Amino acid sequence: MTTLQTDRVSGTQQRSASQPILATVIPAIKRGQSSVRSGDFATAGLVKDALMSRVTTREQHALTLIERYRPISLRDYDQIPMRPLDLLQQVRLMAPYLDGRVVAFVGDHDCTSMLIGLLGSQGYLPMPARMMLLDFDERLLCRAQVVAQQYGFGHIMDYCLYNVFEAVPQDLAGKFDWFYTNPPYGRYNKGESARLFITRGIELTQRGNACGCIILPDDSARPWTRKSMLATQRFLSQHGWTVDVKLNQLHQYRLDDDQELASSVILVKTDYPAKSGKRLPYACRHLGLDEIEHFYGRSIKPPYPRYIRQDNSPDYNWERH
Repeated sequence: MTTLQTDRVSGTQQRSASQPILATVIPAIKRGQSSVRSGDFATAGLVKDALMSRVTTREQHALTLIERYRPISLRDYDQIPMRPLDLLQQVRLMAPYLDGRVVAFVGDHDCTSMLIGLLGSQGYLPMPARMMLLDFDERLLCRAQVVAQQYGFGHIMDYCLYNVFEAVPQDLAGKFDWFYTNPPYGRYNKGESARLFITRGIELTQRGNACGCIILPDDSARPWTRKSMLATQRFLSQHGWTVDVKLNQLHQYRLDDDQELASSVILVKTDYPAKSGKRLPYACRHLGLDEIEHFYGRSIKPPYPRYIRQDNSPDYNWERH
């Protein structure tokens, strides 16, 4: 059983990393029971306090490496990284869930996979059995590969230059235990941008026995987030997925126009057989670039780049071979 222990030096609480922290901090959340209420800020605060024990020298070094290797963020394409300490608490939260699993990261400008690898390879956190990083940014894939090889977790990393407007590669569909995504939120399309990323994550996982981690905002002070969240929860339910855990207000971002916007962690699961639920609307096909309105917001219009190349240039070649 996971236990919370008091750090005698700092007075903060620390825990062993062998089990998800939710099992210790929130006894009411057990296998098969309902999720945390979306408005339960006290519960989210308990989890955040438990996760944010003192930052060790090793963790600080890993965060510094992430900042050094993460490509320059392209705000036009919703590359908005999580604040470093929030990223650390997210990794502390998720690492036990992903322990020994095969995980697909559908986009990862936060560099969550890289931080898990850096800390896990040093024995500080549990490690997935394998991680696949899918992203349209070639810069990120190349830098993640350099870090993985240099710091001893290259043997569990795979990479795929991939844009969610395209169908999931057939050799990857249904191969993963978990998907993980922090997608564009889709402020001006009621979360449809995020649901495309979620669809690709669902396609990548094993049918009938899979889990996912979705990061989205849900804030009563920002009505657009509530509308998007409700639409996404209906979408998940219609396609055989249930929200197992939901914790609000856990992360913030380097976002110039809304610095107080915070996102939620949503853990979802499915135990439906392969043919249950409605057909996913975007599954198994390529999308037209104008099929989802305001995909990157109102100011960025199609055509969108298929890839971002290593020299920071956008690649608009959508020819498929």
